[in-house]
Amino acid sequence: MNEITIGKLAELADVNVETIRFYHREDILKEPMKRSNGYRYYNDEHLAKIIFIKKVKELGFSLKEIKDLLEINTKPRATCDFVKEKVTQKVLEIDEKVKNLAQIKKSLREISKACDLNSSEMKKLRVINCFEKSCC
Repeated sequence: MNEITIGKLAELADVNVETIRFYHREDILKEPMKRSNGYRYYNDEHLAKIIFIKKVKELGFSLKEIKDLLEINTKPRATCDFVKEKVTQKVLEIDEKVKNLAQIKKSLREISKACDLNSSEMKKLRVINCFEKSCC
């Protein structure tokens, strides 16, 4: 890819220009130097980082965690133990989310089944109680 402006980078990464500027302010994405024409130009590495950031945010990583992960390749003291610890912790958090989502899904299915029977049966089930042992 040729060097591109922030607007084109935002378009390719499917983010807002302000998102890229935010990543600059938070020191997650290095801001390129302005050229003599007053523009900053971005490259493939910038695009790859933004796509990475989007994907891991979708997986539930915080911006701090993302910054830590991105620094693995740039900080000499980063170790595999550090990476493994962060990833293991995040996997446990994801497992908990999956468990909770499964409970909500089960409750919603039970409500749907109750609706097929009659509305009085449906009203006996409360989705807000889906994390209680007595639920569904």
